[in-house]
Amino acid sequence: MKIDLFKSYFKQTYKSAVAALFLCSTLAYWDRSFTPFIFFFISLSRDYYHYDARLAYRNKLKAKGLTEEDIYNIEFVKKWEETREKGIWKYCITDGAIILGAYLWLIISLIAISTSIVKFKDLVDDPGNMFSFIGYTYMAGAIIGVIINRFMWTTNQHRFTRLTDPTNDKYQQQLFRD
Repeated sequence: MKIDLFKSYFKQTYKSAVAALFLCSTLAYWDRSFTPFIFFFISLSRDYYHYDARLAYRNKLKAKGLTEEDIYNIEFVKKWEETREKGIWKYCITDGAIILGAYLWLIISLIAISTSIVKFKDLVDDPGNMFSFIGYTYMAGAIIGVIINRFMWTTNQHRFTRLTDPTNDKYQQQLFRD
């Protein structure tokens, strides 16, 4: 029984596993260590461990005539209705500047330090430099986050319209094509 489960799992994930293995090989070559492979095998084993429950979930949805994509679309519509009510600028500020800005701040900081644009020693020597660096990189992340979320607003609006408006011309064309 476990062999059949593993065959099913491998059949569905072999393309992404090969791509991840290639990425891990590249990282291991640059890093000169086997650490990326450890993370690869931990991730692969975690996914396989949860694969049986995911198959049961898919079968339960299939019995109701739904797919995982249907559930994902339903959740998107519910969340986007709430977000639309708040408005575009609140979406751009909260999700873009604050949340996405924080992630981008970390990425920008790591890139700046790892590429020697900013020397870590200079940041540690003077707390003023460190706080300025954090402020500037967070502002850059927040601005980029607002811009990205402004574009995402349009994309999400189109998706919301496509999912909720059955008289939408693009939706009708897709139905006739399938």
